[in-house]
Amino acid sequence: MLIYGTKAININSVQSETTTCDNCNTKGSITIDIFRKHAHIFWIPVFPFGKVGESECSNCKNILEPKEMSDQLKREYDSIKSVSKGPVWQFAGLSLIAILFAYGYYASGENKKLELQYLKAPLAGDVYSYKGENGNFSTLKVVNVSSDTVFVSPNEYEIDKRSKTHTIDKPENYPELYYGISIEDVNKRYASNEIYDINRD
Repeated sequence: MLIYGTKAININSVQSETTTCDNCNTKGSITIDIFRKHAHIFWIPVFPFGKVGESECSNCKNILEPKEMSDQLKREYDSIKSVSKGPVWQFAGLSLIAILFAYGYYASGENKKLELQYLKAPLAGDVYSYKGENGNFSTLKVVNVSSDTVFVSPNEYEIDKRSKTHTIDKPENYPELYYGISIEDVNKRYASNEIYDINRD
């Protein structure tokens, strides 16, 4: 269940010394509050997206939105709003996303290095995930290796999602039948992305 929404936090409160409350005619009783809104997911702030505010008279408790303010009060409000800065932690979600992307990029590069090693020195038990001519996806399990050939057993099942081949990679899905593919051909299929993943236990 994805929990998301918006929240506003107070980033500045300024007591006006010159403005008179239009409701009770008290001078210097108005406080201008500025809030910055941010989006959140699972209560983690992702990014801020705007500032809002209001004024409140400490004498009569009259609260005004910007559109209700007198010209003098609105000018003071706009001035305070323009210089009010929110906390950096409202960008916490963006920072977390950036870290996850950086880690994913790093992990992908490390995985690529391992796969290139597996191509150079295949072993029995390696599993190649590949895209078939019909557009579905399946796996080949290496059962034996010679100097220039890998002998693979084809998975009896296919799946329509590239990322889900691990769900059909089960010992019982590979028959005793196997055939040979030259290591050169395996490399060509990997280079063309027909073979797109290599796993080794």
